[in-house]
Amino acid sequence: MKYLFFILIVFSFIKLYAQNSLTVDDLFKQAHEVAFQRKDRTKAREICYEILKRSPNYTDVSVFLARLYTWDDMYDSARAVFGRIFARDSANYDAINAVIDLEYWSNNPKRALIYCNLGLEKYPKSEDFLLKKSKVLADLKQYDDAFNTIETLLKINNSNPEAISFAERLKEDVRINAITVNYSYEKFNKIFSPWQLGYIQYSRQTPIGTTILRANFGNRFNTQGTQYEIDMYPRFANGLYAYLNAGYSNSDIFPKTRYGASLYYSLPFSFEVDAGFRLLKYSSDVWIYTAALGKYYSNYWFSFRTYITPSVQYASHSYSLEIRYYLSGADDYLAVSGGTGISPDASSIDNQNNWLKSNKGGIEYQTKISKTVIINISGDYSSEERSPGSFISEFTAGLSLKYLF
Repeated sequence: MKYLFFILIVFSFIKLYAQNSLTVDDLFKQAHEVAFQRKDRTKAREICYEILKRSPNYTDVSVFLARLYTWDDMYDSARAVFGRIFARDSANYDAINAVIDLEYWSNNPKRALIYCNLGLEKYPKSEDFLLKKSKVLADLKQYDDAFNTIETLLKINNSNPEAISFAERLKEDVRINAITVNYSYEKFNKIFSPWQLGYIQYSRQTPIGTTILRANFGNRFNTQGTQYEIDMYPRFANGLYAYLNAGYSNSDIFPKTRYGASLYYSLPFSFEVDAGFRLLKYSSDVWIYTAALGKYYSNYWFSFRTYITPSVQYASHSYSLEIRYYLSGADDYLAVSGGTGISPDASSIDNQNNWLKSNKGGIEYQTKISKTVIINISGDYSSEERSPGSFISEFTAGLSLKYLF
């Protein structure tokens, strides 16, 4: 028994000596490992306090300690640590960045805004502080200021993917009303006379999402027709929203009725996925299932989409890829697209059962010519098989104007 007690004492001294022989930097690395690999934030905080006993002004450790408290919703303890940091260094970048997160996550956007402004006073071109300020302002429903802030960020760096993604979600909140007028002209190399399609739509941002009312006007096969649609984009939570569509027409050049629904979800690393269906009612019902994966990278947006139509023998599936390059703000971009198969949302479709396969490519340019007016110009080319071995080339040019108010 005496030997066992002696061995325990020796091991305790060895452990204490080994711990004391570690430098504060070694202990800091250990705290990170304990917090992130072992998921033991309580032990990580103990190590941080041990470091601060040796080196009270080790700011990086204090910031990490405050974040550990924040992640465990111990907000008052985190504020106490930040108070000690700012008492000796009011301009510490990492501390300001971390305290903004603390106040924003603890549902104190007004306090978060104070620290955002402090950070930008010290670091006017900080992308971190500009992005966080924009999010805080949006949370406070100050949408104009939020959008102006994100536009400032994009002028500094138009390849910031998180800023581009947030600007896309935010821009509908800036001006709650919009009227869009669109016209497209489709010319074929044989058989058909030119087709013309236009629409006028009104969109409004509501507390639950955007609602769009649209009237489509078409002239195809020397026949004129009108279609009426409603689109809705209800939001359920941050990064989770839906697309709902319904339409009606008494003309044969449009589906008599159409319905659609998709669910969109934002993933980490600037990814977005969606999946849903479209139902087109011609003389018979055509069900289409769709899914897409999108990704923001630098100042690019990539979107790959597929449509699957089980009831159609030949045009049973289509695939398309769009690449969008943002030039400055969220409303200024150049896009190219390509695909194969018939898209059920394409305006050139009269009835999918009549088409076999299609290859297509397009280009689009959009820019904001004033604070309230957006112009969009597009052009497409497709080669479509009307009957086995017989192809028709189609050229489409489109122009739209959007007025925000």
